[in-house]
Amino acid sequence: MDILISTLLGGSGGETARIIYPMRFLILLLIQFSVVTGVFANRSDLELNVMDFGAKGDGRRNDAVAFQNAINLAAKTGKVLRVPVGKYYIPATASLNIPSGVTIEGSGKASSVIFTDSLYTADQPSLVHIGGEDISIKALGFSGGRPVAADQKSKRTAGRYTLVNISFDTKASERVLIENCGFSDAHGRGIIFRGKNITIKGCDFRRIGRYNIDFKAVDGAISNFGRNESADIHILNNTFSYIGTHAISTYRINRVNLQGNILSHISGIGLANHQCQNLNIRENRIEYTGDNGIDVQRCSQTIISGNFFFAAGNKNAGDAGSAAAIFYGDDYAQGTAVNAVISDNFIRGAFSFNHKNPESHSQSCGIYVIDAFRVKVRSNNISSIGDTGNPRELMGIEDGNGIMIVNSKKGRSEDILVEGNSVSVTKNNGIFVNGQGRDIKVVNNTVSAAGGNGIYMSAVATNLFGMIRNNIVTDGRNWFSKDVCADIFVEAINGWLSHLNISANQLRNNKRLTYNTLKDSVFTTHGIYFSGKGYTKLNNLIVADNQISGHRTDEIGFAEIVSSYEVTPGKPFPATGFKNNLSGSTDDQPAVIIPGFHQKRKPWIISESFASSVPEYGNYSQGSVIYNVLNPLERWIAVNSGFAAQNVWEKERPVGLGRTIYVGDQTWRCIKAGRTGGKIFNAQGDTARDGSVIWEHMGKRVTFRKIIAGSGLPD
Repeated sequence: MDILISTLLGGSGGETARIIYPMRFLILLLIQFSVVTGVFANRSDLELNVMDFGAKGDGRRNDAVAFQNAINLAAKTGKVLRVPVGKYYIPATASLNIPSGVTIEGSGKASSVIFTDSLYTADQPSLVHIGGEDISIKALGFSGGRPVAADQKSKRTAGRYTLVNISFDTKASERVLIENCGFSDAHGRGIIFRGKNITIKGCDFRRIGRYNIDFKAVDGAISNFGRNESADIHILNNTFSYIGTHAISTYRINRVNLQGNILSHISGIGLANHQCQNLNIRENRIEYTGDNGIDVQRCSQTIISGNFFFAAGNKNAGDAGSAAAIFYGDDYAQGTAVNAVISDNFIRGAFSFNHKNPESHSQSCGIYVIDAFRVKVRSNNISSIGDTGNPRELMGIEDGNGIMIVNSKKGRSEDILVEGNSVSVTKNNGIFVNGQGRDIKVVNNTVSAAGGNGIYMSAVATNLFGMIRNNIVTDGRNWFSKDVCADIFVEAINGWLSHLNISANQLRNNKRLTYNTLKDSVFTTHGIYFSGKGYTKLNNLIVADNQISGHRTDEIGFAEIVSSYEVTPGKPFPATGFKNNLSGSTDDQPAVIIPGFHQKRKPWIISESFASSVPEYGNYSQGSVIYNVLNPLERWIAVNSGFAAQNVWEKERPVGLGRTIYVGDQTWRCIKAGRTGGKIFNAQGDTARDGSVIWEHMGKRVTFRKIIAGSGLPD
């Protein structure tokens, strides 16, 4: 329908004209007229402005009363309280109280700033107290008033102790949102909370607490330490820098989501979580923390995934404990650290075997798990681990370990899987397992350039049903020049090496420089080494199908303290699970490894190998079998345990280094080349001089008997 309207045309004659307007045009015209004249609600009916209550925002005059009056009316009316650009001064003795149903929005975290005095007193209230439900604060800055420049670290004193208190000392709040706000220059804490469904996202926290000064447990940017009744806490996409003690600390919370946060320069722990459950810690970036980057103690149902670390566990940054990028467990031995997945994290330190490394920061330890149950450590990338302040000295048990699975004196671990991790350039061990436990599985990992052992499993006497399988360990450095440094080092303390499966690993330590040269750099002494403290016996082991090559001393070796298993004293049982372990580099013929091949003494181990003749070197145990590769029907069996030598001593003969001979039923090895004397040497002790030759006593000579397969009779 159209509307007929008469309008006065311009001109002195006052002529009129009839113009026909469409109905839709008239409606639009009426709406515009109504907005101008107030027929419809204008913006002032939906919002309040703190300036209308007398706030000045000039950084000098006291805005506390005006601000509080505006907040009180916003709570009654449900209107949004706007805070224009300005610097709003709240004295040290005052506190803004925000009740239920209030929404406050500033013009930006750096533009609309609420600040307080620089004078610090222990009993002053928090700058802002939030109590109640359904509260939203956006785009505001909160300053504790410390007189520092933007790039300065925190000072020891001065500044409001707490900036925002969310119902910490009263009834727990619910449904609180703090978004795109800034918090800076507080003496103690940025936000302390007690509540449910609290979201803090997109905020900046700078110079909160006493950075690198005093280790105070409740200092930090965000905390609910010491209070219960919190749940559904979401801390997302915030930035933290120069924070004292803890950046974020949570305590007894059900459902915590810590995601996308950036933390840099934290005196103590980056993300500290105690006695929580249903933790989701993902995609945070954490660097330069004094203690652990992420600390999770006595928590259950935890995911720590996709986080990035650099020098998070940097003892140079402040007071430090274990100094790991990720710490998970229960060092109180209460059995409460259960069900965790630690996966796909990138952990990097600054340690290097090159002394020219200029980086002053460190990553003392990569991942540290203690007294935990049902934990999976999977697909993490860990490199350059170790304290750089003393590169040639270990600064504690944690220093230089890529992954640690340990136990306290009263605790234990059970069902721990370390799988698919890449660990490289560690000052000490690549993967370190130590303590009481069951079902510890180290499988499918790659460890390269470990300064200590590649994989170190200790106290396996009570680590029952352990497994080290399908790992690749290469290019060990033996950084501390130890007499024994192995790709896989296994140690028992006052017990049996029992129920352990070491199989299908590739252990390589012949770092070939080019395809055309055999010049190798070999530092690691053994591929696999068994050791112990106190009494140590072997029982129920599988050491099979490993590929081991290029080690300096032996491919598989044993400490002298290790012996065979005995049910009755004096009646040992052999270890029979050493099978199909092969040596040989890429261009060598494979050879079956004889455990303890170069050793004088070793436990009774029945091995199988192959050769074209009876061996003239090596330590063979009674019952070991050698198959003749030239005749499949022939084999040689060791009728006693001893060291092989097929040549008898002869006078006035040249002898090369390593040559073995027998005199009677005893075997000797040349340790200094030369020419034998005119008569048989007189043996005294473990060495003997013979002309210009020096012999080392290797023990009793092993005797072999040839067997023809199928006949059941010796040849």
